[in-house]
Amino acid sequence: KASTGTMAASRALWAVFLAATIVLAAGDDSGANVDCAGMKTKALRQFLKRKGQSCVGCAEKEDYVKLCEEYKDAPDVAQPEPSPEPTRDGDKEKSIDDILASLKGMPGMENIKVFRPGDLDSLKEQFGDMGGDVKDEM
Repeated sequence: KASTGTMAASRALWAVFLAATIVLAAGDDSGANVDCAGMKTKALRQFLKRKGQSCVGCAEKEDYVKLCEEYKDAPDVAQPEPSPEPTRDGDKEKSIDDILASLKGMPGMENIKVFRPGDLDSLKEQFGDMGGDVKDEM
């Protein structure tokens, strides 16, 4: 007669084996388990991408299904890691002076003057009222 501890260990080992078998079967994409015709078009595109294929010129679901049937036994292709977002000038904010300096060489920007708030006050001091009817509303 087997001891209770041996039977419990045997049952635990059997449960682990059964769970591993279920997990492996669920993740198995071998050709026998793939139902290309039953898949939605989005799933077909994702499946083909994993296989390293794209359906250029496919207009109908049948086109995707045909390519899926052709490549369902092919191994999955390693997907490239997404590249990080490009940084803008070291992720620093450009000052207005940097922006204006970058515009200087641009065609058509030779005679452009951008006025800052203090510039208008200095022009008023430099040229005076000049007899205009413009009122200071600031």
